[in-house]
Amino acid sequence: MNTVCYCPNTMEELGRDLGQLTPDSLILAGGTDLVLRLRSRNLLPDAILSLDGVPQLREIEISPERASIGAMATMARVKEAVDGLPDLQALADAAGGVGSPQIRNKGTIGGNVANASAAADLPPVLWLLDAQAEIMGPGGALRTVSVRELPDGNQRNTLAVGEVVVRFLISRAPLAGWRSVFEKLGHRSQVTISRIGMAMALKQDAEGVIQDARIVVGAIKPVPFPLPAAEEILRGKRPDPELAVSLGETFKGNTRRVYKENAAKGVFQDTLLRFQ
Repeated sequence: MNTVCYCPNTMEELGRDLGQLTPDSLILAGGTDLVLRLRSRNLLPDAILSLDGVPQLREIEISPERASIGAMATMARVKEAVDGLPDLQALADAAGGVGSPQIRNKGTIGGNVANASAAADLPPVLWLLDAQAEIMGPGGALRTVSVRELPDGNQRNTLAVGEVVVRFLISRAPLAGWRSVFEKLGHRSQVTISRIGMAMALKQDAEGVIQDARIVVGAIKPVPFPLPAAEEILRGKRPDPELAVSLGETFKGNTRRVYKENAAKGVFQDTLLRFQ
């Protein structure tokens, strides 16, 4: 079977070509995962649509009101765009910790999310920041959904045939006064797959007391999940790393792997140190 390749150069051409796809077609973003799958699993798609030629998909616009990040923005560019912004720092942390420099220069935020891997670093952060995904379908039709609606719980995404994420939107007004960070635990300090990915945002008063807290954890279950019990422990306190033991207890019941329950205490400690 011959594979047809679609290489749109505009958003209009993208909408047109999406209408040609079937359930046996594949969409190529950065290719850091899909190319390996094509080589190792003997996949035989009837068509491959490459997103590489559409410049609008790489655009990043950061304003005081919102962050708009094209799905084809590379991890390196995402980190550069938001690094140092307190409310979006978790996004910089996650993008800056994906793989090697070569992978960060090629891998895209859209691919990381649409791949729906339980160990992906970006989804917990985007959940934490209440990000929205703008999706294009056949003919260029657009719809917007919460990022939380993209994974199906079985390491696949919920996109219909002929649909693709074109950008992510984060409203920054609700994040005013918040600081966010992302920490992960892996087998190595660099170029590692997450065993625990922790996205945390705190809103503190002038004395450093935590007025509100948000925590979303990845790489534990098929999809990220919040830890309301841990959030409640933090409210009214300062971000003291000594709280890590009690915070780690909130992991019980969320994983069958005891080592992750114990390791979570260390991840909480590292995360809280970021707020010192």
